Amino acid sequence: MKKTIALLLASLAVIVCLFSSFTPGRVTLSPKKVMRRGIVTVTKNFTTSNGLSAVATLQYATGQVYSSITVSIQGEGNVPLTSVSHSSGPIYADTFEGYKAGSYYEYFVHVLVTGNPTIGWQIGDASAEAVVI
Repeated sequence: MKKTIALLLASLAVIVCLFSSFTPGRVTLSPKKVMRRGIVTVTKNFTTSNGLSAVATLQYATGQVYSSITVSIQGEGNVPLTSVSHSSGPIYADTFEGYKAGSYYEYFVHVLVTGNPTIGWQIGDASAEAVVI
């Protein structure tokens, strides 16, 4: 036990001697926020209730509100979306819904976008319910 304490004290003395030349003025950190400007594209792949592949896509310029959001269903094309709700606060939550009549199915689409201009935007949820015509 005495040897362990002596070894710890010796280790502590060596560490103090090694780092005693550092002063707070020499070891200051200056955090820098690096924000690259440009267009960011966010995609979310999902499957419709009848098994077709679909993708929701949004674009935004860094530090800005997103400008476009689209949903495309394999073999059916783009689904027009309408904004149905907007939640403000530190993190926004915007809901979009859309409807597309296909050849055999009607598609009811729901998309949730979350984020803000500072942290960026993401597609939180995307789904498409298919109903037989």
